[in-house]
Amino acid sequence: MTFIWLAVIGALVVVELVTYGLYFAALAIAAVVPLVISLLGLDLWVQALGFLAAAVVALVFVRPVIAKLQGTSPEKMTNSAALIGKPAEVVEEVTEVAGYVKVQGETWTARTSSGVRAVGSKVVIEQIDGASLIVG
Repeated sequence: MTFIWLAVIGALVVVELVTYGLYFAALAIAAVVPLVISLLGLDLWVQALGFLAAAVVALVFVRPVIAKLQGTSPEKMTNSAALIGKPAEVVEEVTEVAGYVKVQGETWTARTSSGVRAVGSKVVIEQIDGASLIVG
């Protein structure tokens, strides 16, 4: 049974890596309990009960933390959407058509919502259009 619990933990970690929410991470952590129980040689029903109890505890403690971190817009926590509202520095003149800015050490294509921004000026990311940042 030990190898099965290891496989369950591995599968839950993989699912967590391709989803968002930390629920599967909580379940992977909970699956460590029946893994330890199986190493002690206890019956499968004890392992299942241990997993159930640990999963409930993990989800009860993890869910409030997740809700607090997500706020009202969980999609803004990750990927490029997390850049909205962040400061950037113009590295090549930015116009309403084209330009480049540096954000958190990475260079992005950018456009302004209006006007021109000179090299070295500080801008704020207003939105994202495809792979280009719209700055103001």
